[in-house]
Amino acid sequence: MLPWIRNLVRPSLFWKIFLWFWLATLITLTSVIFLYSLTGHDNKLVPASDEEAKQLRQAAINIQLRKIIDEYQTGSLLTLNRIPEGLDNTFIIDKNGEDLTGKEVPDVLYHLSSFYRNRNTPAMVIVDNEAFIGPEIVFNRGNYYLLFLREKSPHQFTTVVSYLYHSVSTWHLLLALGISALVCIALTWYLTRPIHQLQRTTQAFARGDLSARAERYLGKRQDEFADLAEDFDLMAERIERIIHSQKRLLSDVSHELRSPLTRMQIAASLAQKTANPESRTHIDRIELEVERLDEMIGELLQMAALERGHVNEDRANFMLNDLLDVIVEDAKFEAEAHNKTVDYHTDGDIAFNGYYSLLARAIENVLRNAIRHTPDDTCVTVSTSETQLGIEIKICDSGYGVSEEHLQKIFDAFYRPTDARERTSGGAGLGLAIAKRGVEANGGNITAYNQQNSGLCVVIHLPKSRV
Repeated sequence: MLPWIRNLVRPSLFWKIFLWFWLATLITLTSVIFLYSLTGHDNKLVPASDEEAKQLRQAAINIQLRKIIDEYQTGSLLTLNRIPEGLDNTFIIDKNGEDLTGKEVPDVLYHLSSFYRNRNTPAMVIVDNEAFIGPEIVFNRGNYYLLFLREKSPHQFTTVVSYLYHSVSTWHLLLALGISALVCIALTWYLTRPIHQLQRTTQAFARGDLSARAERYLGKRQDEFADLAEDFDLMAERIERIIHSQKRLLSDVSHELRSPLTRMQIAASLAQKTANPESRTHIDRIELEVERLDEMIGELLQMAALERGHVNEDRANFMLNDLLDVIVEDAKFEAEAHNKTVDYHTDGDIAFNGYYSLLARAIENVLRNAIRHTPDDTCVTVSTSETQLGIEIKICDSGYGVSEEHLQKIFDAFYRPTDARERTSGGAGLGLAIAKRGVEANGGNITAYNQQNSGLCVVIHLPKSRV
C-alpha cells in the first residue's frame, strides 16, 4: 500500500475530529428539523408515499364495492341522517366541490386538488396533527369524484423530512453536504495542524538535531498548543544543555588523561630497563593496559569531535576500490593469524567524493569487528556495488549474529549486546559508534541484519557523488 494511502485510511486524529464535527453538524440539522416539526402547524404538501397511495386505491375500491356513489346518485344516501359507517374520515368530492356525505370540506383539500392537477400525483399534508391524503379519482356512471382520506398523524417529523427530500434537489443537497464538509475540514485542519508541527519538531529532535524548537513552527498562537510548544522548547533546551555539558566533560577528561598516561608510559619504559625478570611481567601488563586506555581515550576524542561536527580534513575525490584494497589487505594479515580469511569482490570501479580518513576508519572498524567475531577457519565477505540509489558496502561474518532487539543499539557508544562481545574481543564498544558517525559525516547511513543461516551483516549506504 502506498504511504499516502496508508496515511489516508489509518484512524488518525484528523479524521476522527473531522467525522465528529461532521456528525455534529448533521445531528444539529436533524434536531432543527425535528423541533420545527414539533412547532410547525401548516406543513407543505409533499407527494404521497407508496403506502399512502396504496391506501387511497384500497379506499376507492371499497367505495366502489359498497356502491356509495350509486346510493348518492339515486338519492338514497341523502335520506340518511348519519354518515355511512367507515366514511367518517373519508371525503368524496363531486364536481361542485361538495362532499357526498355532507361533511364540511376543509380548505386543504382544494390545495391537494391543485397539487394533483400540477403534478398528476396525490399528495399528503398535515394540519393540526391531522394528515390529509389525496386525491384518488373515482369514476362512476360517466362522472368523476375526488377521494381524500383524513387520519390522525403525530409523525410530523417524517413529513418535514419528506418535504425536504422532494423540494430540495440532489445537487443542492450534495452542495450543502460539501460546504459543511469543507467547513469541518478547515476547522479540523486548524486544530490538528499544530500537532503535526509539534510532531515535526520532535522527529527532528529524535534524529539528533538538538537545536529543533517548536515555537518557530507555531508562530503567534496563544492557545494551549503554544503552551505545549513552550514546555517542549524548555525541555529541549535543558536536554541540549545537559548533553553538550556531558560531551564537553567527556572531551575535557579525555584530554586531561592523555598527559598522565604519557608519563605512565615513560615511567614504565624506564622501569623496564632496571626491573628483574619477575617484575618485568607486571610492568608488561601495566604497559598493555596503559596502551589500551590510551587507545580508548583516542577513540573517545574522535567520537566527541564527530558529534560536534568537527572534521579535521577536507573532502576529496578518490576511488572507493583503492581505499578498500588497502583496508582489506591489512585485514587479511590480521585474519590469517587466526586461520580466518577475507573475501573481497566488487562490481567495478566506484568514484566517491567525501572524507577519506573518516570513511577508511569506519570501514576498518566494521571489518575488524567482523574478523573478531567470526569463528576460526571461517570467512568474512566484503562486497561493493553501485546502483541508481547509491553505493553499498556490505561486510558479513560467519559468527553467531546479534539478537534482534540489539541490532539497532550496536552502533551506540559503549554498548555490548551479549557476552560474546567481551572486553578482550569486543573492545570498549566504541568501534561501531565511530563507524556510524564517520559514515554519517559522509552523508550515508549504516545498518545491520542477521543472515538467514548465521552471521551478522553490516551494510554501509553512501550517496552517489559527482566527482
